[in-house]
Amino acid sequence: MDRLYEIVIIGGGASATLLAHVLKRRHARNCLIIDPNANPALGVAYGTRCIGHLLNVPACGMSGLAGEPDHFVHWLHRHIDPGIAPDAFIPRAIYGLYLQHLFDESGVISMQGKVVACDVVARGFRLVLASGEIVMAQQVVLALGNFPPAMLRGAPPEIMHDPRYRHNVWDSGAGYRNAAAEDMATKGRLTPFAPEATLLMIGSGLTAIDMVMKARLAGHAGPIHLLSGHASLPKSHKPGQKSVAPVISVEKGADQKGARLSRYVREFHAALRQGLDWRSAIDSLRPITNTLWVALSQTEQARFNRHLRRRWDVARHRIAPQIAAFLHDALQEGTLELHAGRVTHIEAQPEGLIVTASHAGGQTRFRADHVLNCTGPDLDYTRVGSALLEQLFASGLASQGHRGAGLETGNDGRLIDVSGGSPHALYTLGPARLGTLFESIAIPEIRQQAYDLATRIASPSAIQTPKGASASPVMKAVPDDCPLYRPRRQ
Repeated sequence: MDRLYEIVIIGGGASATLLAHVLKRRHARNCLIIDPNANPALGVAYGTRCIGHLLNVPACGMSGLAGEPDHFVHWLHRHIDPGIAPDAFIPRAIYGLYLQHLFDESGVISMQGKVVACDVVARGFRLVLASGEIVMAQQVVLALGNFPPAMLRGAPPEIMHDPRYRHNVWDSGAGYRNAAAEDMATKGRLTPFAPEATLLMIGSGLTAIDMVMKARLAGHAGPIHLLSGHASLPKSHKPGQKSVAPVISVEKGADQKGARLSRYVREFHAALRQGLDWRSAIDSLRPITNTLWVALSQTEQARFNRHLRRRWDVARHRIAPQIAAFLHDALQEGTLELHAGRVTHIEAQPEGLIVTASHAGGQTRFRADHVLNCTGPDLDYTRVGSALLEQLFASGLASQGHRGAGLETGNDGRLIDVSGGSPHALYTLGPARLGTLFESIAIPEIRQQAYDLATRIASPSAIQTPKGASASPVMKAVPDDCPLYRPRRQ
């Protein structure tokens, strides 16, 4: 008879690690993690070896444990350097070591493998692995992490086979012959591209910045072009930011979806007019962003996405000051150029890849030796090539989230099926919840989700079927240097 596990987590990155750690530490529950990757705990974000890839949040904000804000800083002092300041921006590779430490502490049972199907059976779930192995589980948690980006519009299918095009820049071979070559490149002994090659990165957000740093630290000295719809770079953190109470209030009955975006904007602007730095104002909202978001109707959420989403992303997802300074210098020197435009066509020629981009002024053609897709993870789970997700959608156990992003979930992370119910002990956390939540990709949100979900599934009644439904956040902003500010037309 197949062994029955109480809790099985599919995926082995940061989300899975934090959940397993809480289950063990607070509830004395063991679980099984099934993940195809050989290196547990790291996932995409924290598996990098590049020392130029820094956390986008100071160390003091990166504790992996809810309710223990200094846990990561204390770990740094014990295991890395007692002199590290709480406001330091640490390499992500070091944070990966921290996650592996938590993984080891959890004492989790780990199985390397790929789950391709999840069927409901009398005892819970029957999980089928690509190897043909069967695992039985009473409760299942999908901790799937991030998927590769979507195919660029205008890119012919054959471009995927051109070695000059990097579709998934997080593959160990993206610009490197193999993982060992990548390791050498990050130490400065090997360049991933010809030193003077022209690089065109599609996107100008955090992924593109990571690739700029990776290329430069590996010895690349040629021109780099960043192409994105609005040619906006993430803003920098500011030293000495104040921690303040949320600048937008949560009204009673917020779950009734009666909140107005205009009130959020008004209260945010009022705080700025009183002299509060916009960065502190935005950061003040982190604990309640999802609450604010779920209080908006879908019409109000759509209004935010239409008018403020891009500005919010630029202001919210900030970078370390030293990275911002590096980019500023590169832009001033002309070794890095930022362009506005959307890709309409990519053509492979012997002399390079020819990319056509449309913009307000017409069209521009770029010639590049290499084109890197830095548009970020694909959130449309119907096209990410996951056999497990395809099976869950086909069986009706899962449904797409709002606007086609991630998965539809209840407030507790339980998947909502095609009938609109949540009758099974099938959960998710992390990026997959962006179909319901506004913030669900960063450690501060994931550690809280892990804490709440562990409490839920460790409960004796967890295997029964509570009725559940959605949840989530939102926001708005204003002053001259604030990316969320748009002056009124005169």
